[in-house]
Amino acid sequence: MKFTPNVDALKSLIKQEGLDALVCMSPENFAYASGVFILTVRLIRPRQGFVIIPAKGEPLLVICSIEKTLAEAEGWIRDIRVYTEFVDQPMDALASALKDRGLDKGKLGCDFEYMPVTSHARLVANLPSAKLVDTTEHVARVRNVKTEHEVSFLEKTTKQTHRAVLDGMAASKLGDTERMMANKIINGIINNGADGTMFVCFASGDRTSQAHAQATDRVPKESEIIRLDVGGTYGAWASDFARTYSTGNPTPAQREIYRKLCEVQEATINGIRAGVTAEDIFFLCKGEFSKRGLTTQLPHVGHSFGVELHESPMFRPGEKTKLKAGMVVNIEPMTREEDGTTYHTEDLLVVTDTGHRLLTLGLAPKEIPVIGTKFL
Repeated sequence: MKFTPNVDALKSLIKQEGLDALVCMSPENFAYASGVFILTVRLIRPRQGFVIIPAKGEPLLVICSIEKTLAEAEGWIRDIRVYTEFVDQPMDALASALKDRGLDKGKLGCDFEYMPVTSHARLVANLPSAKLVDTTEHVARVRNVKTEHEVSFLEKTTKQTHRAVLDGMAASKLGDTERMMANKIINGIINNGADGTMFVCFASGDRTSQAHAQATDRVPKESEIIRLDVGGTYGAWASDFARTYSTGNPTPAQREIYRKLCEVQEATINGIRAGVTAEDIFFLCKGEFSKRGLTTQLPHVGHSFGVELHESPMFRPGEKTKLKAGMVVNIEPMTREEDGTTYHTEDLLVVTDTGHRLLTLGLAPKEIPVIGTKFL
């Protein structure tokens, strides 16, 4: 997705923190601030990229030379400086660009939570008169409130992923292995528009208790539970979606636990609105579990979502951040039977001035879906 970041918000951050410039280099902050997804910035740590946004003047980009044509084609920043891999040190190139703009003695905001110690030491050596401060989370908070364009894109990708799950599980049957079922979902995610998968957690029976289990050649048995949590990749962005299925002939207990979990999620989502704190939503969800006699030991019941899988705020105890219109969040309660069998459902929504709007195709049906059957 091509987009321009909220430059006004980034400029406000610079002013608020008294910075002479903001330097974004973490894969998430770089992608957001530059408006271009450079795969190697995420996957190859030594091939660093930097976005420099000065308090005064035009922004500039410092990247590996082999990525220049991509940045020119898709990014919004026109001043692009490059370094040659294995010849130049990225931090030297960054320091050179800052010196060129007269920022070598200024107060610079940097992504300390991502910057390697060796890179920090080299930058300090290059800029002995500069004051470096950590702004990793400051930029992350700017990303929290999405533009209409971002919300529209995330809605599109999420619905594509939801559709892939529905179609993949409808095409599955007893006798298929976990891997065969998961591959049907993977194919659907990519055929529906993703450029790859970020994660595919897929488990059946007693393996559902493993938080991030990978599909195996195990053949699920009748009357077992299948739990899946999947996400596609769309450049710098992704999707994140979870559902619980029955392999067929679900027991009364399974039907009841599943229905109650869906009720918990719906009640929790109905509490989402601008002005409430993330902590409020956690305790609301916990109360809904208690009302229905369901067990839960979750450290959180959801998270914000964007170019980063888990953005802030997280829906957890102690998180006092108030929700704002434009925040995009996942609500994902989970519960377990005494034998460890785990149930999970997850949906994406955007906070609005009047409440929220669901970004998936719809909440999970209250009646547990069965593989080989079409459900919403």
